[in-house]
Amino acid sequence: MKVKYVNKLWKGQFVSIRDYELEDAIREEGLEVHHNGDYRVFTIDELEKLTPNDRIFQSKTGGKSYRLVDIPWE
Repeated sequence: MKVKYVNKLWKGQFVSIRDYELEDAIREEGLEVHHNGDYRVFTIDELEKLTPNDRIFQSKTGGKSYRLVDIPWE
């Protein structure tokens, strides 16, 4: 299972992960997201329903480009 630590929420209600992190999490059979002392576990079924946004970002370090996937945080 892939583990991701998030410091802040986008718009106060979404955890944003990169599209390649989503692919890794599906391959690793799940995702555990930690934020502000709380955590949530996402199954493969939940992850497969998520879709990346249309906007493409370029890595500031010159790495590969990516799209963000916004996950509602409750």
